[in-house]
Amino acid sequence: MKKLLFTLVALMLAVVAGATVPPGYYSAANGLKKDKLKQALHNIIGSAKTLDYGSGSGKTWYGFYMVDRLDNNQVCDRYSYDKRYFSTGSYSAVGGMNIEHSMAKSWWGGNKNQAYCDIHHLMPCESTINSKKSNYPMGLVTKDKNGNGCTKVGTGSAGSSSINLWEPADEWKGDFARVYFYMATCYSNLNWQSEGLNQMENNDWPTLQRWTYELLLQWNAKDPVSDLEKKRNEGVYGIQGNRNPFIDYPELAEYIWGSKTSEAWTEGGEDPEPPTPPTPSGDLPSETFASSLGAFTPVTYYGESTGVWAHSSEMKCAVGNAYSSGKVADAWLVSPEIDLTDYQSASFAFSHAAGYHGQNKPKDKFSVMVTYEPDKALNPSTADWEEVYVPAWPGSVSSGFSSFVESGIVNLDDHCGEKIRIAFRYESTSSACWAWEVRNFYMSGEKRPSGVDDNFAAPLDGEQAVFTIGGVYVGGEVPQAKGIYVVRSGKHSYVITNR
Repeated sequence: MKKLLFTLVALMLAVVAGATVPPGYYSAANGLKKDKLKQALHNIIGSAKTLDYGSGSGKTWYGFYMVDRLDNNQVCDRYSYDKRYFSTGSYSAVGGMNIEHSMAKSWWGGNKNQAYCDIHHLMPCESTINSKKSNYPMGLVTKDKNGNGCTKVGTGSAGSSSINLWEPADEWKGDFARVYFYMATCYSNLNWQSEGLNQMENNDWPTLQRWTYELLLQWNAKDPVSDLEKKRNEGVYGIQGNRNPFIDYPELAEYIWGSKTSEAWTEGGEDPEPPTPPTPSGDLPSETFASSLGAFTPVTYYGESTGVWAHSSEMKCAVGNAYSSGKVADAWLVSPEIDLTDYQSASFAFSHAAGYHGQNKPKDKFSVMVTYEPDKALNPSTADWEEVYVPAWPGSVSSGFSSFVESGIVNLDDHCGEKIRIAFRYESTSSACWAWEVRNFYMSGEKRPSGVDDNFAAPLDGEQAVFTIGGVYVGGEVPQAKGIYVVRSGKHSYVITNR
């Protein structure tokens, strides 16, 4: 039976690049949140048919040969830059390497259980660094004492304490983050002990200590899933029959430990369809940018910026990026005309991410603008614009893109009574050319009470008159008492709320 399984695995690996998540595999996790979502995933992935531990056919090194063998038989070593090679067709241990538990086996007492042989977290490792990293937790090493140029080993902060830690190279940080998410989910039932208690907790949620999952969420976002990681996940699935859900759907970590714990997760891939934004008020616009730029218009202020603002079918958003368009740009994504004439309050919000900006702040290059001259807005240099305050911006990244963040509510109360346009302004130079992703733009607002101008008339021409919201005249001045009052001055009316 094992020989048949191994043959099927070999065939499967030949076409792994086109593999997908089996239909219905995660269906039991759909619609769940936080701890319940984590428990459902535990039930899905918790049982695996692991290989025997050791060297030879049907054992761990066979698994490594199947899932960690690169071109020319090179071993994929995530702990060292040294190059070592499998012997063709041999499932024996590679000289100078060990079977490494990314989570030390001493953390659960060293019992030779399923976790002991689970190659989702077992990997080939150069022997010297394996010994130096010992059974330490994984984290940010601030003082590297025994590293090898790839893996750091030394001391660093774990919450409020300074302890011994190891830290993977930047190119592997996301991989190990997703391995740890898997371990904390698959084996939340283990009795964590020893050094493990510096990283883990004995509970169903969160299982990972707070300092750990906050760090791993950053690594998960900064180092996206690679084709190599996907291929390994498929290979291990072919051997063990269980998958790493955080490779299939990296956003799961945010629903369990991160910014989306109050939201229910729905299976949809690495980049699920953006949620439908709230229904806008009255005739105020909304735009997801999921399938196009919609009614928004990309225009150029100056620079070689043709095509700077475009739709991304992959990320389902609008993207501003001048890297391939001369780098120097001032490009605007302008909304349709927005009529706030009858509104007494209005606001908008959106989600956004930034890319390739390193430690620089996106708000130093990008901005959101409003104009009272909608007829001139499609030629930005001829209209008067003012910048509006956006509460939240994407954080820094070492490479690639940040995670999407909610902008927070952008207040437009001062713009009520007018017709306006809103614009996302992208600026770049030859030395600072970043990317900006925007999606899920929506507006909300409150109109003035119906019929105010007809039903609330001043008793004497030219005098200011104040009414309750029910239409009762209370005099020429707004009372001190709490309430909502309609003020009529000349031909205009407005609402004041006393709190």
